Amino acid sequence: MWKKRSRRARGVRYVLAACLAAVLLAGSVPAGAAGGNRWKGLVRSVACVKGPDVLLGEIADPVDAVAQRQWPTLSTVKLWKASDRLGHVVTVPRDKLRRILEYYMGEEAGNLALPSQLTVQTGGRVVDSSELTSRIVAFLTPKAKGLGGDVKLNNLQMPDHIFFPNDYDRLVVDMKGDFKPGRNDIMLCGVTPDGKVISRRSAVVFADVWKAVPVAARPLNRNERVTANKVSFRRMNLAYNRDVWDGAGGPWRMTRTLGRGQVFTQSHLEPVPLVERGEMVNLVFNGRGIRLSIKAEAMGEAGAGQQVEVRNTQSNKIVLATVVDSETVVVR
Repeated sequence: MWKKRSRRARGVRYVLAACLAAVLLAGSVPAGAAGGNRWKGLVRSVACVKGPDVLLGEIADPVDAVAQRQWPTLSTVKLWKASDRLGHVVTVPRDKLRRILEYYMGEEAGNLALPSQLTVQTGGRVVDSSELTSRIVAFLTPKAKGLGGDVKLNNLQMPDHIFFPNDYDRLVVDMKGDFKPGRNDIMLCGVTPDGKVISRRSAVVFADVWKAVPVAARPLNRNERVTANKVSFRRMNLAYNRDVWDGAGGPWRMTRTLGRGQVFTQSHLEPVPLVERGEMVNLVFNGRGIRLSIKAEAMGEAGAGQQVEVRNTQSNKIVLATVVDSETVVVR
């Protein structure tokens, strides 16, 4: 009888010990971690705080559903004292930031993923890298469409962030000149509501523009006229082929030779003169009450309104006349 009671008592003690161990273990787990319910957050690389205390919600964002549910409470957790100087910027490296968060949050600081450094400004607002990228792409997209072809933006170089001293300051993206294939310089300006520029930063983007461009269908010689049967097209990146002829305008003729398959540039072309050497034109004499027209041979080249020497085919006399059109020159 006594032995049975002894065994029963020992069993009760084992159950109580197990329950106590479970309670102690539960107490050693960080808040929210029990049952796999641990929340996850991400500390930003740049942030603005209002003070007097830096709040977790001002420097971090929830990552998972658990954090989002708890964020109304978590976001109000007070951390270190903010600077009392508006516009003051402080940069904290990761190791130091981890120690600071552990001091104020204890084990729950381990729920936060940290950047390589955190840069904080007291007051104002910040435009981070994702917003800068979005604004620059939105600014360039309609300009890229104007280039035609397939446009790809590469090697965007810009500030990591831009701090503004006030919430109401805005970012203006602009550029000097036209958007073009290759390197483009972009201006990033901070502007107040009344239009005053308070900061200027720069960015650079490289534009690859793939497009079908005119090439010589066969070898072409100097002074040879460019006609449709002498031109074909090849796709290439205009970022590495500048001054390419777009196939418009004319009539054109060659200023120098061009090999088969080579790209036409504007320097290869010049407008065909209205009157070319050796062409027959109507030489018109305008005098007092008299107008006389005879055939003449052009001894040179000229455009509209320019003067050219022509030879009277009847008298072989050479005179200086003004070009009116491709068939007529006038002597007054």
